[in-house]
Amino acid sequence: MKSLYNEKETNKFKTDLDLRVYTSRLLGKDSSLVLHGGGNTSVKSSATNLFGEVEEILYVKGSGWDLATIESQGFAPVKMQTLLKMAKLQKLSDTDMVKYQRVAMIDPHAPNPSVEAILHAIIPFKFVDHTHADAVVTITNTDDAADKIKEIYGDKVLVIPYIMPGFVLAKLVYDMTRDVNWSELEGMVLMNHGLFTFNDNAKKSYEKTIELVDKAEKYLASKGAEYALSSEIMETSKDLLCDEELIKLAKIRKEVSDIKGYAVISVLNDSDEAIYFSKQENISQRGPLTPDHVIRTKRIPAVIGDDFKSDLALYVKEYKKYYEDNKINEIILNPAPNFALLKNMGVLSFGKNAKEANIIKDINEHTIEAILKAQKLGGYKALDAKDIFDVEYWELEQAKLKKSAIASEYSGKVAVVVDALSKEGVIATKTLKDKGAEVVVFDKKKYIDKKDIEKIIKIFGGIDIVVDGLKIFTPHSKFDFTIEEKFMKNIAEFLKLGIDSNVCELKCAMKI
Repeated sequence: MKSLYNEKETNKFKTDLDLRVYTSRLLGKDSSLVLHGGGNTSVKSSATNLFGEVEEILYVKGSGWDLATIESQGFAPVKMQTLLKMAKLQKLSDTDMVKYQRVAMIDPHAPNPSVEAILHAIIPFKFVDHTHADAVVTITNTDDAADKIKEIYGDKVLVIPYIMPGFVLAKLVYDMTRDVNWSELEGMVLMNHGLFTFNDNAKKSYEKTIELVDKAEKYLASKGAEYALSSEIMETSKDLLCDEELIKLAKIRKEVSDIKGYAVISVLNDSDEAIYFSKQENISQRGPLTPDHVIRTKRIPAVIGDDFKSDLALYVKEYKKYYEDNKINEIILNPAPNFALLKNMGVLSFGKNAKEANIIKDINEHTIEAILKAQKLGGYKALDAKDIFDVEYWELEQAKLKKSAIASEYSGKVAVVVDALSKEGVIATKTLKDKGAEVVVFDKKKYIDKKDIEKIIKIFGGIDIVVDGLKIFTPHSKFDFTIEEKFMKNIAEFLKLGIDSNVCELKCAMKI
């Protein structure tokens, strides 16, 4: 792993926060370090308050921001004095922690501070970088993981046993480091969670992350735990899926939508690696790479064979048992799967929209790679079900989901607009997008062949609406092949497997 730090680019930065944004983005742009909102960074600085007093401030990544695209306003400014006092408390609920962190902010319009703000505050360095580096977390998900971390880093890294994020983690680190000489440390490894590095210099803190991750990557390589499928394992990709396979994909998407109670997008990953992994039912059921992923992926995938309805019903039954075995007073979440192994075909990811489904796909791709590497390092070993449950049902994680709980009217629906450059086509495309649909557009002259249909089914899982001029077709439409015979024959069978849509409402919205 190489440093991306560019001295020339940093010459224009005038403040600590400017540098913090820059190196945060360097971390965020590498998906092997953080994925989709994962990780957090901070910088300790100062600000003059209304009374002319200088206060020490921790600028820490705010909830809901992504390191890859974060701006200065994405950092929550919190009074250091309050955070350090909170670290000395014996007990503090996570709800109260969030409340009092917010009270200690100097800007009421800033986002909520990261749940790890207290942990950032007690690390006595100006810049703190926290990532969920794949290489490091892969190693911590194996037997004798702490010994392996020690073998890689010696005494230069403090190893923190797994514990829930939030106040209890900050408190554990606070207690473990009271007598630690921080100047002798290069970082901290949080088992099954990630890596912390720190320095009073932004570049050195960032490059320490790169250095420690590089050591982990080289360790994996030295043990033969590299990610490369042998030629005899790799699949020979087919040019096209057969009709039965495409229809099965559409039926699965419809069934999952029915179980969830709303339309979902279903994305197929049929890379050689995904197809190989789809045959590894045993290791797929051990749990996620890091508990942070569970609110996106759930703990384990469904496994779908020939009888997809029975297989999905079995997943729901077993999820409910997992809930009953671990609950205290939580309310059960939707028991439908968020991803599934489709035996011999790849991995499916389900989301309320294409963005959500593709985030799950990205996480799964990194997890597959990590699991296959860990298997070569003695076997993949995730946290137990109770630890995963505690994060899945953690009030602070659920709060993240509630922020995006409101779905648009056509969210999860897939629309095909023919003659998209016509007046009606332009109106239809805009209306459908505004209502949250995923829209595929075609020129009237373009004959929609099987390859086009396959691409739509792989990327979205099905077809729910077809708009051709002033004509709108949905699953309950009477298909008049005289309208556009070649086009409709190609698409009608898949449209019948779509999710119902309100044609009248759509026509009204389009004003036709």
